[in-house]
Amino acid sequence: MLLTELPTYLYGYEELPHKGDGALFHYTSLDSFKKIMEDLTLKPSSFARLNDMNEGNVHNMCLSHNFMVMYNAEKYIKEKCHIISFSQNYDIRGCGVEGTNHPAMWAHYADDSNGVCIVIDKEAFMAQNEAILSRHFYKFEDVEYSLFNTPNDKEIDYEAATPEKFIKNNWKSLFFLKHKDWANEDEHRLFIMDYDGKLSIDGCIKYIVLGRKIFSDNARVKEILDIIVNPKSICYRKFVPHSFVTTCYHARGYRTLGIAFKIYETVRMNISNPLYADYEKWLIEEQGYG
Repeated sequence: MLLTELPTYLYGYEELPHKGDGALFHYTSLDSFKKIMEDLTLKPSSFARLNDMNEGNVHNMCLSHNFMVMYNAEKYIKEKCHIISFSQNYDIRGCGVEGTNHPAMWAHYADDSNGVCIVIDKEAFMAQNEAILSRHFYKFEDVEYSLFNTPNDKEIDYEAATPEKFIKNNWKSLFFLKHKDWANEDEHRLFIMDYDGKLSIDGCIKYIVLGRKIFSDNARVKEILDIIVNPKSICYRKFVPHSFVTTCYHARGYRTLGIAFKIYETVRMNISNPLYADYEKWLIEEQGYG
């Protein structure tokens, strides 16, 4: 759970990373991140746009057992089933490793470290979206990895009169089984049926990780702060400098470290702007900065 009212980096102080602690890591490009910050929502992805052709593929099963239902299920999946993918903390030899330590994720999903990783509190996220989730069939589980994309045929329930029922009966085999080549992602996935709207992350963010190349670019740091300091933005007064961290190279991959000094320095450099002056006043008078 979130331990503070405002997002703040905590690992190494009040918390230690471990798998299953509820911290979920959503990697994205800077442009997508700025769109997310416009309304603090995540948009689920369609199965028609995923990068693994085996996902949601009924052809990995025995079509002859229930051909028409399964044929229509494949179309239903592409049109009406959606997912949001997260990484998570993981364990190596009993030691917890933070979900930001995924070099391949930074390269693949966060524009080669030009992007952002948003760290979400799962419990808070589910509570925030309870009204939507309660009206739809959904699952929020770990993805399992195997050398075979084809599930064990004994685990498939072919007895279904409709595509919807077939999908609900076989959600795990259809949507939570991936080839072992993807195992490094440590994916924790939200699957939802018959809903293509957005899901709120307002009040669900633990902290935000700026890719190393963003951290090194003052102009792009300011692009993000321009949203934070704007009274017309939904993000107004919801983030402090300690909400932001970055990564650096480390003998065991990437290490996460706080960059509050960098954020506050950028605020001070733009203090002639009334919006930045108002933000700094709030930081000093209400958040104890200065």
